[in-house]
Amino acid sequence: MSNKFLLIANAYPTDDNIYRNGFIHRRVKAYVDRGYQVQVFYLHPHFYNYDSYEFDGITVFKGNREHYENFLETHNYDNYLIHFVNPDMYYPIVNIKENPNITIWIHGFEAENWHRRWFNFLDSKKELLKVLDQAENYFPNQLKFLNKLYKEENINIKFVHVSNWFKENIADIDAKVSPDNYVVIPNIVDGKLFNYVEKTPDKRLKILSIRPFASKKYANDQSVKAVQALSKAPFFDQLEFHFYGDGVLFDSVLEPIKKFENVFINRGFLLQDEISNLHDEFGIFLCPTRLDSQGVSMCEAMSSGLVPISSNNTAIPEYVTHNVTGLLARSEDPHDLAYQIERLFFNPELFKNLSKNTASSIRNIADENVVISKELDVIMNGL
Repeated sequence: MSNKFLLIANAYPTDDNIYRNGFIHRRVKAYVDRGYQVQVFYLHPHFYNYDSYEFDGITVFKGNREHYENFLETHNYDNYLIHFVNPDMYYPIVNIKENPNITIWIHGFEAENWHRRWFNFLDSKKELLKVLDQAENYFPNQLKFLNKLYKEENINIKFVHVSNWFKENIADIDAKVSPDNYVVIPNIVDGKLFNYVEKTPDKRLKILSIRPFASKKYANDQSVKAVQALSKAPFFDQLEFHFYGDGVLFDSVLEPIKKFENVFINRGFLLQDEISNLHDEFGIFLCPTRLDSQGVSMCEAMSSGLVPISSNNTAIPEYVTHNVTGLLARSEDPHDLAYQIERLFFNPELFKNLSKNTASSIRNIADENVVISKELDVIMNGL
């Protein structure tokens, strides 16, 4: 069995930063648990010294392109797995290795044009100037590279997308080509950690939001406006809203609702087991969005049986079926978000059904056994 893998990524967890591309580490551990040998090369242009470390039992090498090329000259693997692909990751493999087997995951920002995140530049001149510079110096070159990569016929390459929506509406369009050698496989949702326990009807009164506040893509402002809309309802005092997260927008976005006694604001990031424990206390996961290729935190909440209330846009409908496994509000419509919460307040039976359905559905789509089996089949056997 060709079971020796090298995974190349632009970031990887360390003991000091366990969040950095943690979803990639979860894959690595799953491959190892199934008997495969996996090592990681953490490639970054600002690493001036070649080094290595161990994280959670996985050997991680780190260095810049020169170190990476030297490493490939002296190490052989059966399969090369690339996350957040760029030219520095790809070309050394095909230039040094003969007939390499390569699997490339397309996650998001590395495959989209600058204007896709327009909402981040509306209020910040600094961010606008930064992205305009990237529009000239980064995005055209990266997208030309992807165009060439998608059309490559002489190298054994397989592409993995996490949603059909992102592939068809972003990646293919921005690279101006649609490859045939691809498969859609979502990111893993750990059903053991985010285990389903049947929700009692009173849990629908407790609404949870765990989101970064570093970008407007997470639409936290929409959640805040939904709370403001509900504050005028006679049943508002029976609801509880708990917001967790951090980022440059944290204070300014949440300021309008700090005055409400039933709104609880918690600054900081949470470990996975802390999130799982929180899920037990809540019944609704409030997670509107402006751009998502999957929405992993939403899927984890679904696995725990929280009813997701999100936006009917981007890839979300691939993971949530409105009125069956969750509720989807119209984009940029906080009053519709509030209405979906109101629906569950007045219909505990709907809440119970959605909670049960959503936990079952996401396991069929993104449980570790489902995802890893599909990925290993692609890596080992092709498409």
